Amino acid sequence: MTSTSPASTGTPATTARPATESAAPLAIRIGGIVGAVGAAAYISSFFLLADLSGREAVRSPLCVTANMLMAVGYAVLALSLGSLHPRLPRWATTTAAAGCLVVAALAWGMATFGADVAGWVTDERWDKPGTMTAVAFAPKMLLTGIGFAAVAFHGRRRRVISLGAAVFLGFAALVSALPVPHPPGALVGGLALTWAAATAAQTPDRPIGPQPGPRS
Repeated sequence: MTSTSPASTGTPATTARPATESAAPLAIRIGGIVGAVGAAAYISSFFLLADLSGREAVRSPLCVTANMLMAVGYAVLALSLGSLHPRLPRWATTTAAAGCLVVAALAWGMATFGADVAGWVTDERWDKPGTMTAVAFAPKMLLTGIGFAAVAFHGRRRRVISLGAAVFLGFAALVSALPVPHPPGALVGGLALTWAAATAAQTPDRPIGPQPGPRS
């Protein structure tokens, strides 16, 4: 009796190796969710703390905790986005990670320095922060806008993330690039990166399919 193997019959055995957790680490999903929860909590303060002024609301436990959550979540994203998937351009994930680091710094600053300043300025002064405060949002607008858009474009072009995740991440890039404080972009960006990481986890590290043979 002769045994038959795939090698002996001439039929190659092809196995689609799924992407490992190193391609889309769990840390990205955790960081995205934590950041989005913090952003949602901060946005809810506009309704839950409607009887307070903006200055008073920033010092509330709700807003301080929300900013801390955003800071922690986006710090995790900044540290882990580089390993979203090996088929993505390094410059795209690095730019997105830098944008996440800026968001984390803004949120941490609001939870600490911002809450302290709100304790001694007037409501009128707080509502008119001045040009320097607006300039502080420029790095967030630039880095997250370009970084998220680049990851969305190249992620879809290289079949790393799903179409839905790419579109949502592109929308997050638009929201993050707006000249507004960080919570809206942090909410959409956190959810979009979580979705992108979840779909990237199902994508192989290398393209699977027939490869062209050597030229004669």
